[in-house]
Amino acid sequence: MSEAEELAAAQALHRQGRLEEAGAAYAALVERAPGRADLWQLRAIVEHQQGRAPRAREYIARAIALDGSPAGFHLLAGHIAVDEGDLGAAAQHFGDAAARRPEWVAAWIALGNVRFDAGEFAAARDAFARAVSLDPRAARAWNSLGLAEMELARPGQAEDAFRKAIAADGQHADAHLNLARIANRAGRFDEALASLDAAIAAEPRLAEALLLRAQILRRRRDPRAAEAHDDAVRRIPGDSRIRVAQAEYLWEQGRADDARAQFRHAEALDPGNLRAAIGSRLVLPAIYRDEANLAECRAGYARGLEELHAESPRFAGLSAAAALNGATWTNFYLAYQGRNDRELQARYGDFLDKVLRPRLPEYFGEPAPRRRGGRLRVGFFSYFFFNCTAGRYFASWILDLDPTRFEKVVFYTNPWVADDTRTIAAAAERFHHLAGFPLQAVARAVAAEELDVLVYPELGMQPDTFALAALRLAPVQVAGWGHPTTSGLAAIDAFVTCADMEPEGAQEAYRERLVGLPGIGTRYVRPRTGSTKDREALGLPAHATLYLCPQSLFKIHPDNDELFARVLAGDPRGRLVFFGYREGVVTRLFRDRLFAALARSGVDGEGRTVFLGFVTHGDYLRVNQLCDVMLDTLHWSGGNTSLDAIAAGLPMVTLPGALMRGRQSAAMLRRLGLEALVARDREDYVAIARRLGTEPEWRREIRKALEERAGAIFDDRAPVAALAERLEMLAGDSR
Repeated sequence: MSEAEELAAAQALHRQGRLEEAGAAYAALVERAPGRADLWQLRAIVEHQQGRAPRAREYIARAIALDGSPAGFHLLAGHIAVDEGDLGAAAQHFGDAAARRPEWVAAWIALGNVRFDAGEFAAARDAFARAVSLDPRAARAWNSLGLAEMELARPGQAEDAFRKAIAADGQHADAHLNLARIANRAGRFDEALASLDAAIAAEPRLAEALLLRAQILRRRRDPRAAEAHDDAVRRIPGDSRIRVAQAEYLWEQGRADDARAQFRHAEALDPGNLRAAIGSRLVLPAIYRDEANLAECRAGYARGLEELHAESPRFAGLSAAAALNGATWTNFYLAYQGRNDRELQARYGDFLDKVLRPRLPEYFGEPAPRRRGGRLRVGFFSYFFFNCTAGRYFASWILDLDPTRFEKVVFYTNPWVADDTRTIAAAAERFHHLAGFPLQAVARAVAAEELDVLVYPELGMQPDTFALAALRLAPVQVAGWGHPTTSGLAAIDAFVTCADMEPEGAQEAYRERLVGLPGIGTRYVRPRTGSTKDREALGLPAHATLYLCPQSLFKIHPDNDELFARVLAGDPRGRLVFFGYREGVVTRLFRDRLFAALARSGVDGEGRTVFLGFVTHGDYLRVNQLCDVMLDTLHWSGGNTSLDAIAAGLPMVTLPGALMRGRQSAAMLRRLGLEALVARDREDYVAIARRLGTEPEWRREIRKALEERAGAIFDDRAPVAALAERLEMLAGDSR
């Protein structure tokens, strides 16, 4: 048999997938003709296909040494280098391939991919742009170009690239998905859902599309959300991400036990799924049956933390992106247990450090020193800079800081852009709208600003924000009290609080350095309502004494139930008014617990309570005006709700707790000179509430005082002036 015939036979074996036999045949040929570069390349291909990268690298290197001109040799060498994790070598080989065959689209795509994976997004964009200039019908290259543009924070250019990918191939599922992501981050939800439908039609088991569809429907409180989650599970029952999303949805509905089971299912499917591992151990219910149930859940949570620490080595193989995405979690419900959470929060923060530090070492080094000279560059990072509690509470921190002293940079991660968002954006020198961006891209965008101080006003309310806050993105990082409990994160240096709301020895409850502001800590604009609706129009009984408890139901500790019962038992005309939580399970669980407590005091829960549904903010303020008394809650007092009550002239009673989050209303009332409404103990709380409810004349006196003294609370510029000094102090201390 001639050498040509032997080669043809070897290649036939290769085409048939008989790789070992083909490799042996190529080896025999090379032994007789060691100077033939093409034979070394064939040996490299066989070894590469069998997953033996080191030997493949050796053989392709021999081929290139004999003849470095064929572009295909360099392309193969690049793919082998990718398999070995050597992105630098891969980029060099792919660049060599493109240089030798500038018209070869595959070489430019491969170069773009490796540049993208290395985080060199501008270089990746250039490579993909070259590919599509050579072949405008290369849908895959257009899609990759769009992804690079997204990483470069150029959503307009990204959208154009994705549309061109679809024009080239209407069934390109990833391009439809990426268009949906852009529409979602822009708040164009109907458009996003249409693109997702197209993506799923093209690829019915595309997990990312199924997940995003369910997420959008869930955020919009669309009744189809449950069906979307179930559909995703049916299509891909073995995908741990799908199970995690299902668990999160169940948890939002108040079905904590079902959520925990789904997290465990996801963890069983993929032990490396960090989010599933956290969820299976740290889920807490929104509503506790009683104090004993609360204590049991807290103990289980503590055990879960220790399990996570013990099992942290199994997350060592995660990529940086997988680790950061898996860490998107907040211990939100922990704060409503009414205990000092410093130890538990710090333990969780240390777990995040264990997992994230090895994966993202660039964000865990010593903080860079502050830039010398010029204005202090301060960043504000939030998901909640829109018309909501946090947006109203902390907007003045941005609006009122003196632009001659501070260079203000805002990072906003919510798709929704509201009036408050636009006002905040106008007050910033740079406004980064980063909704829908990969978390690593968000981290890079923040770090690129070279801030002196980074402020998280409500750290602990949004999972992505909490994960990012575990990284060192600025020399000084500060949490506000939008979620008034310690973050527990080592990367957060200071916690800005309201000094008057803190008890003695407050530092013991915080891992961060505690920094106090005067007043209520912000310039809060007094809310007004134009609503003139009467009680009947708002679903309130016309002739009862209305005791309003405006807190979200999950904030109402079981310790409150007895107080509510005693107040109603002493006022036969009294009715308790609540705002029902948006998910029916939570409302049902709360009602069951409350009604049992009322029954023990001989009070009919069904007849003596009112649960209002969703109302506009204007109607919410009108409800405050029409009620008679506000019953503040133990352990977690009103903040924004108390300010709304004061603005509406609604008398309230409060009993300050041991921690700041249970003392906000008391500080406000004392500032207004209304110490008489601050109870000394539980007996005094009931007595004050009953007196307010049954003595109309005293109520009128209190309403008048609230109206006359409101200026001590609202539109006070002193807190932000103090904030400016504190930020400069913190930045100075970091030098």
